[in-house]
Amino acid sequence: MAVEQLFLWSAGRREWVNCPPDEITWLDRSLLSGNQDLSLHRSPRCAGLRYVHHRWELFSRDPSYPVYLASHTPGTPTDHRAVQQAARQVLPVAPANHFETLPVVLEAGTWLVSVGSWVLPLRLEAAERPAAPSVPGREQPETQEKRVQPNGAPGRRGSPPRPDAPDRVRAWFARNTAARLAMAYHYQELIVGLPGAQPVPMMEVVIALDLSGEGAISDYKKQLQGLIWKERGHPRELAEYLLTHGLLTQADLEAARQAAAANERSGKSELARKRLRYKPRK
Repeated sequence: MAVEQLFLWSAGRREWVNCPPDEITWLDRSLLSGNQDLSLHRSPRCAGLRYVHHRWELFSRDPSYPVYLASHTPGTPTDHRAVQQAARQVLPVAPANHFETLPVVLEAGTWLVSVGSWVLPLRLEAAERPAAPSVPGREQPETQEKRVQPNGAPGRRGSPPRPDAPDRVRAWFARNTAARLAMAYHYQELIVGLPGAQPVPMMEVVIALDLSGEGAISDYKKQLQGLIWKERGHPRELAEYLLTHGLLTQADLEAARQAAAANERSGKSELARKRLRYKPRK
């Protein structure tokens, strides 16, 4: 059976280098920085590329940096900030109490991977084959099958996400700026990859962004779950899905923080505090 060919750009050799499918290619300190950046990790505590179940995956065991994946088109800046803002998918920091985060399946094309301030170009060439092979389900090893949340909790098994879920969520966020900013502010620690990251309390989000109440955040979450899955009941998987698929990015978080700062300067946040603190009883 033909194998998809994955290549990475070697800055030292100034050429594309083939990634062997029978071993993991680690995006470690040596590969990314030539052992110059001591903040990067060595294998196996870093991101990597592997060929499993007839497909290439980008995965991460990095406890310090989220990993960003952006499409590379002619003229696309290779600066890490540009890659992070344009990222289509983001692998959050690996939880301290679990092996790794949920991997991302690579599609054919040219990509940019950003870890910290380093950027690595990739090129995946599709193999010619009559039909796509089936992907085993129960036979997968635990690190492949078990969904992992940003806080290390195992994910719920239920209906799989809708195939068009990323597009549905992007379209909904485009129409609902308040929801997008609220979710980015709510999950800001996970977006920046803080150790032991937790969601910001809903009341703090409500005050910072001058929302109607805690129910607004709950409604946003319910709506998003309905867009991603065929049923609700996936609250613990929501953050992982949004971050892994690049539906909430650093750019969204920056916009949310700017809105919160503007509300603080204008006095809206203080009014929200008073409104919520002295809510009249019915």
